[in-house]
This record gives sequence, C-alpha cells and structure tokens, in this order.
Amino acid sequence: MKPLCLSKNVLSTSIATIILVSSIIATSMVSAVTISTAQQQQQIREISELLQQNPDVIEGLHANLSQYIDGQSSITNTLKLNHDYLYNNPLHPYFGAQDAKLTVINFTDYNCPYCKRLESGLAEVIKNYPDVRIVNVYLPFQQRMIPGMQTNTAWYALDVWENNRDNFAEVHRLMMAKPSRHDKNSIMKIANMTNSQGSLLANQQKKEMVEKNEQIFAKLGLRGTPSLIIGSEIIPGFIPQSQLEALIEAQLK
Repeated sequence: MKPLCLSKNVLSTSIATIILVSSIIATSMVSAVTISTAQQQQQIREISELLQQNPDVIEGLHANLSQYIDGQSSITNTLKLNHDYLYNNPLHPYFGAQDAKLTVINFTDYNCPYCKRLESGLAEVIKNYPDVRIVNVYLPFQQRMIPGMQTNTAWYALDVWENNRDNFAEVHRLMMAKPSRHDKNSIMKIANMTNSQGSLLANQQKKEMVEKNEQIFAKLGLRGTPSLIIGSEIIPGFIPQSQLEALIEAQLK
C-alpha cells in the first residue's frame, strides 16, 4: 500500500475487500500491457479452482466484487460529471503547460508529509515534460482551520491564486517547504514575505470550493492524500519519481 495521509472520515473496510479490490486495482494500474484472452481464461480457471477449494469465502467475495464493480461505475460517472470542474476550472491552481497534451490532477494537502514528498517529483515532471500540466485540487484534511486564524492553507492558497497570481508560486513553494504542520506563525511569515496578507481573510467562495473538492474526492473512493489522476489512471498515495514518470510517458504516447 502506498503511503498517504488519511482523511479524517475514512470508513473501516473489511480485510477481504481490501485484498480483493487492491489486487484488481494494482493489476489495472501497474501493468500497461493488455491481458490477452488466453491469460484471462487461465486466471479465471485458477480463480475457479481456488473458490472450489475454499467455498466458505464465495459469499463474501461475491458481495465485495459486486460492490467493487458498482464502485467503478460510480467513479466513471463522477469523473464524467466533474470533468470540466477538475480539468477546465480557472480557479484551480496549476503548473506547467497552459495548452497541455496531458493534464494531471493532484489531490493535495499542504499539511500532508507525503504530499510534500511528492512535490519534488511533480516539479521534475514540469521541467522534463513541457506538454504536461499539473492541477492542484486542495483538501485540508490534516488541519481544518489554522489555530488562531479564520482560514486554512487550502482557502489561503486558492485566494492567492485568484487575487495575487504573481506571488502564488512562492507562496506554494514556502508552504510545501515546511516539513511539519503549519501554524499561525508560519502562515503569517509566508504572507508577510509574499505580500499576500489580504488572502488570509475568511472566504465563503473558497470554503464552498474546497467542500466540493472533498465531495468529488470521496465519490472517487479515495481515502487520503496525495492522490493523482493521470489520464485514465487513479493513483492513491505517494509514488516514487521513476513510477510517476513511467505513468506520464505511457499517457503521452
């Protein structure tokens, strides 16, 4: 399982579901090679033999598989309904190409250590692949509000992007650079350094936008940050640079 920062409302999941769904997802994500009909038939035979040898697991696996298939349909519908919101929304901060061949959706949290680890890899992607754009979709799971302030890191970043665009890159860099969770002192320091104090005020529009981000995130069946959408692939959790670039290259072909 890839490292990620879990959202606070993660529901408990049965071990059987985790094993079954993780296996199916891993197969679909990791392998870029389409399974041949002969291979599929062999796998079906092997699964059939395993179930005949272990009939007591059939009922649970059937229910979990049905749930997984229903979930995949729900994910497809969610992506379709929210495509423009995620990919063509000028209110989401982005880095890289404006007219990109490939847009990567990055569900991220400025207080998530794994998001900060992933950031260097995403910066390399922007540098090495000029046809790629990375859209940041913010989720303040690790800190709903900054203690002593009327905002959080997500609302603050979104307001800087909209109203102080020239300073956004530096605000983003400084917020990602802090290894631990932000507090009032760290955010005030960043705001003073970047002349973005006006973006620290409470903002209902940004609050509603982040709420929608969270709703989409949940409907996609994701459990924590970082999580990426690269082409047709949904990747939950941190992935190393080599795997990230391999996924990028596969989508650009």
